Amino acid sequence: MSEQNGLATAEQLMAVAGTGKRRFRDLSLPTNGLRVRIRSLTERELSRYQSATIASGGTGLKRSKLEDASRRLIVLSLVDHDGNQLLGNGDADRLADWDAADTSFLYDECAKHCGINRSDIEDLVKNSEQMAAALVPSDSPSE
Repeated sequence: MSEQNGLATAEQLMAVAGTGKRRFRDLSLPTNGLRVRIRSLTERELSRYQSATIASGGTGLKRSKLEDASRRLIVLSLVDHDGNQLLGNGDADRLADWDAADTSFLYDECAKHCGINRSDIEDLVKNSEQMAAALVPSDSPSE
């Protein structure tokens, strides 16, 4: 296929797949003033992050995973000067004791940098709660 009207061809799109190029951004945290660097995620990393929030067996969202979803994104995104991930999965719990202004700011910046919309997560929660309510039998006797 050839390029038409300045649009990319399939070959051009596939040529950039797997190049491993990341985007980085340096930030200052609002409360403690520390400077940090965040990275972009690959589609594979983003998909794994998102699926880790969703329960298996059609039961909706895992509440415990949803509660630490923002911290897990921070863990995935924080890197050192050379782009190496700073924190591991076990560090997400430790971030729970950070000032919420810093974690909220950092989550929002990571999400924006990675193309995640907070309302998408909120929609997942809403839909999951509606599904769960529909699956639970009513406590009231039928008339």
